[in-house]
Amino acid sequence: MSSTMNMYFNPAPQNTTKLSTTPLGRYCADPNLTIIDGRYVLYCTDDGIDDWATTSLSVYVSDDLAHWQRTPILDLHDVPWWKGEAGAWAPSVTRNTNGDYVLFFVADSRIGTAVSHSPFGPFEATPQPLIDHDDFHMGNIDPSVFITETGKPYLLWGNTQAYASPLSDDCLSIDRRQVISRTPDNFREAIWLHQRNGLYYASWSENDTRDPEYRVRYSMSKSPQGPWSEPKTLISQDSAHGIYATGHHSITNIPGTDEWVIAYHRFAYGPHGRRWNGGDGSHREIVFAPLTYDAEGNIRRVMPQVGSYIRPLSF
Repeated sequence: MSSTMNMYFNPAPQNTTKLSTTPLGRYCADPNLTIIDGRYVLYCTDDGIDDWATTSLSVYVSDDLAHWQRTPILDLHDVPWWKGEAGAWAPSVTRNTNGDYVLFFVADSRIGTAVSHSPFGPFEATPQPLIDHDDFHMGNIDPSVFITETGKPYLLWGNTQAYASPLSDDCLSIDRRQVISRTPDNFREAIWLHQRNGLYYASWSENDTRDPEYRVRYSMSKSPQGPWSEPKTLISQDSAHGIYATGHHSITNIPGTDEWVIAYHRFAYGPHGRRWNGGDGSHREIVFAPLTYDAEGNIRRVMPQVGSYIRPLSF
């Protein structure tokens, strides 16, 4: 691979507004939360630029979900195939069989890949996108990775139609002969899959990220192939507390426990603390909440809070 600086576009400005209502302290969206080497690691879109025109992605590291250290990991000006048609969205990271970390991201309605020896970057983009904008019937956005019990990685993505495909060992290609598609309920985007106690949970966002009713729904199954249960709401707006557009989530397990954490974004609170704003869908904040289950394995509905969940990984 070679890193090619794209010289045709000027870097989009970053919004450095300080927000007190999110532990990240700034506009961020599309969270991909994981735990690496005993620390929370969060990959997200640098938000706060009109029309989703940001060109940068960042990684944040924390011991408690409350205090975070940010490091930029990729700018689209270093992506050789980016044409400046749309900004950077929805990063997701997995580790391949070579021990390298592979970053999946969206640019120009294409899904790209970038590689680093470290989960904290810097990531070097591959010469061509993994999935082009017209490769499949519907929008190719919002990648996430599900690892099976046997260690096989699958890429999930889609807009209005969800797709899944096995990944190669280096996680830089998909098996297009094995791509499957499904449209769960009123699926819009951000498909996510996790497993607990022999049950599989598919969750996704419905409506538009600019819509106050943007929300997360989920279904359950005993097999990743289904059949799937009737969808239920996992998290939605709380207008009484001025919390809107609660969507595009990720879910992670705290190793060695049955504790689970959901990260999601929503309209950001005004920097002066007077009113909710950012209903254009490009001024969003990320918060965290505990995820719990009942005796039958159903996920209890998450009630959004004005603040954010804190859970130290060491005591």
